[in-house]
This record gives sequence, structure tokens and C-alpha cells, in this order.
Amino acid sequence: MKSERRSNHQPLQAGNDRPSGGEFFREQMRGAVRQALQDIMCEEVEDLCGRKYRPSTAALHRRAGSDDGVFYCHGHKEAVKRPRVRQRQADGTEREVALASYQQARQQTNIAAEAMVLVEEGLSMRSCQRVTQGALSASVVSRQWVVQSAHRLEQLRSRDLSQERYCGLLIDGVVLGAELVVVVALGLTVDGRKQILDFSVGSTESYEVARDLLARVRARGFRVSGRLLAVLDGAKALHKAVRELWPDAVIQGCLVHKERNLHGYLRRGDHAECSRLMKRLRQAQGAAAGREALAAVRKFAKERNAAALASVEEAGESLIALHTLEVPATLNGSLLSTNAIENVMRNYRRQTGRVSRWNPRSDQVERWSATALLWAERGFRKIKGHEQLPQLLAALGWPSSETTRCVADSVTASPLRGAPATQETASTASATQRSEEAAIDKHQTTQ
Repeated sequence: MKSERRSNHQPLQAGNDRPSGGEFFREQMRGAVRQALQDIMCEEVEDLCGRKYRPSTAALHRRAGSDDGVFYCHGHKEAVKRPRVRQRQADGTEREVALASYQQARQQTNIAAEAMVLVEEGLSMRSCQRVTQGALSASVVSRQWVVQSAHRLEQLRSRDLSQERYCGLLIDGVVLGAELVVVVALGLTVDGRKQILDFSVGSTESYEVARDLLARVRARGFRVSGRLLAVLDGAKALHKAVRELWPDAVIQGCLVHKERNLHGYLRRGDHAECSRLMKRLRQAQGAAAGREALAAVRKFAKERNAAALASVEEAGESLIALHTLEVPATLNGSLLSTNAIENVMRNYRRQTGRVSRWNPRSDQVERWSATALLWAERGFRKIKGHEQLPQLLAALGWPSSETTRCVADSVTASPLRGAPATQETASTASATQRSEEAAIDKHQTTQ
């Protein structure tokens, strides 16, 4: 029978001496954890040495008192009295025995995971040292971060992209410093979800960097069952890379980038009218309305500035590529600009902004980039107008079976996040499915 042990819990204090609020609760929790660790260590000592005050003459181990020790728990370093055990050797000498339970409790890795969460949320290494009250030094946090971020990099690049069905692709780059650019690829699934595909690091947003990125993405299983919709800014290198791997891709130019570009050529007094015309273009539905709105922008630029007109002419039909697909205008807000990936870049800068010096000779950029992108991905939502994506798939020439499957998935997922769809919703979706199948057959016939 195990010997009774005296509890180290502090009795509840009364009056003004008792800590108030959360501090009292934390003290009680720390005491409970400390007592549990001491019980575990005492059981291990008893297994080695036998019951207290009844030592076995044949035992090779004996109790050797206690000593001050520490353990790491709940983000802090705590003090504890650890029992000591000595083992008799064959030559008659003795040596200290390290208790397995104490060795586990005194490892800093017990609270490293909590520190890594703090770093991912934006805390600096030195701030982690202060938060843990010195339990982890800034250098220890930094070493743990190297391991953690390397795991994040492996996690991102080991994804099997063939398990998803994609219909769209967005690409953009972020400048970290002189001759240091990270190009990111964002995938759009058939049900409207966004997913980080991969990224590449280069000196510029060049064709070579973009092509290597897209080739790696496709090698990992990225596939489309029809034409690909790519939403890009005005960088010619990105257009060229997409065209090489997906020659029949529908490339939509970012209207937000084009509006900023036009503002750079126009007088300040013309900015309001330019924005009004570009807004009209973003809200237009269908090819006819899109061409009419684009013609108005072209006419406005021609009357104001030759360089602005050249900018519009350079983009050409790519500014209304989505309009020509004759899809509902509810998709315009998500697919006429690269805002979806621009938000990713904004969060990326927030996560990496505290890095003051990048080392391109190591994997530092890759590790930080993977961690920041996965952090940003946690807040992803479906794009606005994702209910109309089956019509987009039909316009992109997807097989009717794929479009039907997409509609079925949208019927299964209720607007209340997984609640069963009502009979009215199901019947409406069924009618939509029949009309979509007819639209696909008509599209394939015209092809």
C-alpha cells in the first residue's frame, strides 16, 4: 500500500490577504500541478527504492533526500522539490539516478508550443521572454521558431492538391526588400473556397519565378476539368507563365490595379470621373454591357491623356474577360480584381513586418513565408457570389457531370453551416441544376 503524502496545497485564505480574481485561481492551479508532479515522482522513487522507512536490503537504489528543482507548465517556470535517488554500482560506488518524470517535467519544450503560438500571432522573441517571465529566453524561442517554421513549410508544400477541384487561380507578389520578392499562388475551388497553393522567392516578379511556381503547383496535382480562370494584375511575366502552362486559360485583368494605374497618368481633378467609369465597368453584367463600359473608359482616357489611353489599350479585352463569359454580376466583386489575394498579402506583411533583416542564403524567407501564409489562410471565407459558380463552370466549358456535382455539393451544404437543406431549397437547387445542364449542353454544342 502506498504511503500517505502530505498535500502542498495552500489553504484558502480569508479576508484581505487572499488573492482576488484570476490570480487566486492561477495559484490554485499551479499548486495542483506541482502536487501532481510530486506524487508522480514519489511513485517513481517508491518503485525504485521500495516503501519509505522499509528499505529492501537487496535494492540497488536508496533515497538521498531532496533538492530544489524546476518544471515548465502553462507558459511559466515553476519551482518544485524533487526527490533524489542514488544507485549502488558493482564497484561499491554510487551515482545519481535521473528520475524520468522529473526529466520530462523540466524540459522547456513543454511550453515551447505556447510560445510558438504567441510568435505566430505577432509577438517578438523578446516579448515571449517577458510573457513567460524569463522561462524561455529570446534565443531559445528563436531556436524553437526555426524548428516550428520549418514544419510549417513542409506542411504547406506537402499538400496533395489533387484532392481538391479548382476552377480559378490568383497570383501576386510582395516585395520584402531590395531584389527580394515572394510570388504567391492562391487557388479557388469549385465551391468558392480559397486555398494557398504555394509560393516562390526571387529577385523580381519575373517569368522564370512565376513559371517555376506554377509548374510546381501543377506537379503537385493542381488540375481543372475545363478552362482555367486566372485573375492577375498587369504584370506581363505572370500572363506569359499562365499562358505557357494553360494556353486556353481565361485571364481577367485586375480592374483595381488598372484604376490605380490610370490615376497615375491623370490629373487629380479627373480621378473622380475615372473612378466612376471604372465602377460602372465593375458592375456591368455580360459582354455587351462590359464592352460599352470599357468603351466609355477608353473614350475618357483618349480625351485626357495619351499615356492613359495606351494603358487601357495595353490591357485590352483582358479587362472584360469575365464579362464575356456571361456570368452573373454577383461574381464581379470577387473575380474582377485580385483583392482576394491582396488581403492575403496584407496579412503576410503584418506577420513578417517585424523581421528587420532577411537572409536569402538560408531558408529564412521560405520558413517565414509559409508560416505567414498558413496563418492568413485560417481566416479565409468563401468568395462572394459562390452560389453562382456552377454558371461560371459551365461558361468555362466544364463537363456537365462536374457542374452537377458542384450544384449537389452546394445543395448539401445549408446556408446555416451544415444544417439540412429545406425541401424548398432542394427543389430550387434541382431546378437550377436542370437549367445549368441545359446551358452546358448548349455551350458544348456551340463549341
